Amino acid sequence: MPFQDRFLAFIKKPFVQAFALFLAVVFILVLLADLLIMPIIAGSFTSESPVPDVLGLEKAKAEELITKADFNFEWLEEGRYSSDVPMGHVLVQVPVPGRKAKEGRTILLTKSKGIREVEIPELRGKSQRQAEISLTRAGLVQGRIIKGAHLSIPRGVVIRTNPSAGKMARVGDTVNVIISAGETTGKKPLPQFEGLPLEEVFQKLEALGFVVGDVKRQKNSDGVSGTVLEHSPKSGDFLPAGTKIDFVIVD
Repeated sequence: MPFQDRFLAFIKKPFVQAFALFLAVVFILVLLADLLIMPIIAGSFTSESPVPDVLGLEKAKAEELITKADFNFEWLEEGRYSSDVPMGHVLVQVPVPGRKAKEGRTILLTKSKGIREVEIPELRGKSQRQAEISLTRAGLVQGRIIKGAHLSIPRGVVIRTNPSAGKMARVGDTVNVIISAGETTGKKPLPQFEGLPLEEVFQKLEALGFVVGDVKRQKNSDGVSGTVLEHSPKSGDFLPAGTKIDFVIVD
């Protein structure tokens, strides 16, 4: 009898088929145990612990507490602005503090970006209404309206702001607006100081009765070290004696 016929006759025997069925059943049971039963059993023996409270803590301290409690942590890339929580500290955690979770679970953390800051817009030459709209759009609040005088800016038009345009302020901060009153009585116009050495500027300010305010240095490849890049208030403003003039000079 050929080998193929003998093999077919062998596998048709009842005890061979029963053994093959037994092996198939065992394989299926092992597969089910590996995929379903073992994870359930393993999970049931994993202990639970309360999630530590790391809200408001700085990065290193938060990570230390989470690790000591046998949890993992992950910082989400995006942060959120907050008026209460300092920059870099934990603003949000998931799960929330006190909730029980399996040890080894990952705690998701969101850091605070601190109080949001915006740049004060340039309002020079705008009407009072336009200035108010621009400040509101920037998230700032219009403060006092102060009347000043200017050589060329007409009455009712913005001369400058205090703090000055370009400076950073926190959202919700108040910005005072100086409006031209068309008057120069008792005031002197501020000259143009850009490009002049600071020593020469000091002498001119003293002669006019003005006072030197903040002096900041800034890198500038085109300017000469020690010369004025810009100043605030700007040239042309009529100012009373004793007004402080802030300068940015070439480093």
